[in-house]
Amino acid sequence: MADGSSGNVREKIVTLNSLQPPDTEGLEAAGPRTEETPASRLALARYSQIMERLRQETQEKGANLLVTVQDRETSLVQSELARQAAADRALPAGGLEAKFGTGLAGGDWFGWMFSLLDWVDRCKAHPIVRPATTKTSVLPETASVALVGDWGTGLYGAPKIANQIAKTGGFDLLLHLGDVYYSGTELEEQERFLDLWPFAAGKVSRTLNSNHEMYSGGFGYFDLALPAMKQDGSYFALQNSNWLLVGLDTAYVDHDLDAQQVAWLNLVIKESTATNGGKAKKLVLFSHQQLFSRLDTQGPKLRQALRHLLDAKAVTAWYWGHEHQCVIYDRHAGYSMYGRCLGNGGIPEPRKPEVLAAPTERHVGAITWKRLSATPDSPSCLALDGPNPDIAGEEQKFVPHGYMTLAFNGPALTETVFLSNGTELYSNTIQ
Repeated sequence: MADGSSGNVREKIVTLNSLQPPDTEGLEAAGPRTEETPASRLALARYSQIMERLRQETQEKGANLLVTVQDRETSLVQSELARQAAADRALPAGGLEAKFGTGLAGGDWFGWMFSLLDWVDRCKAHPIVRPATTKTSVLPETASVALVGDWGTGLYGAPKIANQIAKTGGFDLLLHLGDVYYSGTELEEQERFLDLWPFAAGKVSRTLNSNHEMYSGGFGYFDLALPAMKQDGSYFALQNSNWLLVGLDTAYVDHDLDAQQVAWLNLVIKESTATNGGKAKKLVLFSHQQLFSRLDTQGPKLRQALRHLLDAKAVTAWYWGHEHQCVIYDRHAGYSMYGRCLGNGGIPEPRKPEVLAAPTERHVGAITWKRLSATPDSPSCLALDGPNPDIAGEEQKFVPHGYMTLAFNGPALTETVFLSNGTELYSNTIQ
């Protein structure tokens, strides 16, 4: 599409109102129209469905916030509108509402819509960038990691988390579990992610691929984020004498791993074991999408791809994002591993009634950990609950934003959960 604007997408929020045709609340009265054809009717139906997806999320989360859906077309439309549109209204919780207006396409809304959908259809996927070898990076024997997920909004708790990580500093690894919104375009990757990432706080930075970044084809992720991180592929490994840490790409093939990546992982584990006198090191996996969930969908394709490791109880812990929650799972009875969801880095996520109604196991001020029972799909767990102080005016509605640190000390791993302002909420040691 023609470039109507450059940069400055970080503060722009594309709401349902942003997608309304100019000067109307309905498509039928949107102004001059080209001759109706089957193609034009289909285009209008597609746009109506995009608006319906956004309407559903808006009803749940609110009209004046960054709302995102797990839908490629909707996310791409939001990205392009944020790039092109003016932003004329400050929103109460932060950010500026993007507005279609008459500046786009000279006021030709139908022409703009057809051009937009044509651009969506022409967005292709970047070739995957794989590590060239199975060589792993060195992790210090005593190592610290700062971990954050679904952080790429540039708004709400995300900048505060970056400031806290920068203030602490001295990390051996900074790791993002993926998702830059709305669809990880080059501008969004730069402004909502890289411009705010606290590079100086860590010796090494890494970032995982995600579904939202792949919605635009992954060009922002592969061409901007990976070079900025000095990262040679979308999956990677680090190790010391006790631990093997592996970041996976579960998004290039959505919520799955292809055979080549699994083969690479198997070789990394085999070579790591061989250099350790034949004794396997403790394996920690990181991914964007979840293996299992107490509050959302499951990851059956991941289970299938890594069944040999899971059944062999070869995984010590697995950290993921994707769900905009913070959930600490008890040890999985079948896999003997600990699962952790850390997707509360920057998206407004409404507090779930099921969590609100669950018994409180511990609390830190107004922030609580709720105990949820096991299901056939997932172990019992602690789910973070309480007001979100980073969403002005609607603090009580949303899950708190936060991050995690991991401290590796010999055979022990200590994990600590923090609120976006640095308040410690939880600490646990895995031996």
